[in-house]
Amino acid sequence: MKRVSWLRTVLLAVFAASLAGNFFSLGYLLKGQREAPAMSILAENAFSAYPEEVRLEFRRLLRNDRPRTVAALGRLREARRQLASVASSSPFDEQHVTKAMADVRDATDALQRLMQDLLLQALRSTEHAKSPSSGADS
Repeated sequence: MKRVSWLRTVLLAVFAASLAGNFFSLGYLLKGQREAPAMSILAENAFSAYPEEVRLEFRRLLRNDRPRTVAALGRLREARRQLASVASSSPFDEQHVTKAMADVRDATDALQRLMQDLLLQALRSTEHAKSPSSGADS
């Protein structure tokens, strides 16, 4: 019985860390929706490799695609809630927990793909805005 309690404790700790990451991401997205002038330090570091025009275009695309972004975040939040519920249920059912974890991974992957699609659009858009001579080097 102690092993199940230990496993449940580990699962809940992983879930709590995952939730903290989601809240940070959601705060960043909501902050961007309000067009806050400064990004958080972590987000600034993540985007610092991109030129300012790419960052601005990404934020514009993110605002324009807000319904899809919010829906993807909602699916991820729901998958994590379901994982917490299944992980804390008694008796412990490893098969259900494994499925719930897979659902969280799928929702995380979908959100990541959406963000990367928006970033790719921003990169394409800002590349088209450059002069034709800059494309000759490629």
